[in-house]
Amino acid sequence: MIAPSPAESSESHDTDAGFYGSAQALSPGEVDAAVLAQLDRYLADHPGGPERLIPVLHLVQEAFGCVPFALQERVAERLGLSPIEVFSVLSFYHFFTLTPRGRFPLKVCMGTACFVRHAAGLIETLESSLAIKLGECTEDRLFSLERVRCVGACGLAPAVMVGQDVHGNLDPQQVRRLITKLRAQARRERPAAVREPSNA
Repeated sequence: MIAPSPAESSESHDTDAGFYGSAQALSPGEVDAAVLAQLDRYLADHPGGPERLIPVLHLVQEAFGCVPFALQERVAERLGLSPIEVFSVLSFYHFFTLTPRGRFPLKVCMGTACFVRHAAGLIETLESSLAIKLGECTEDRLFSLERVRCVGACGLAPAVMVGQDVHGNLDPQQVRRLITKLRAQARRERPAAVREPSNA
């Protein structure tokens, strides 16, 4: 895996105390042993030092869905780094996350154009509709909610990104409709249950 240069990813993601605090709450015992084993196998197969950090963080996020504090410590120990050095890289690159993201990660743009067109109201609507706060994930892991500085779609303000798709010119009612549409999509894509053959 090749990481982008700092020039390509110089914008760090929001990591306020509450957001990072929820990641720190995970203890090593709560991390899937299979993830730790996969991490150790990867490091054994690809020996090296700090230069392996970004590929290793990619591996952790792909396997676990995020890079919680317990795994930051494990990576730091294996690569001879301090936990704060690992965290500084995680907070620099926007594609890393410290808490699990939902299947539909919702990113509300708070750039100037979106802000003046009441993007904060979209956040309030999403928090109310999904019963979560910024930085959290719904219990069914369908949705996570973040705010970002800018999604580069000022002409569509206010805008919300769902994964890589931008939805613009939104109002609270349209946001609620979007959530309903995404829930329906998830139900359609859910694999059909396999029925046991009847013994009758």
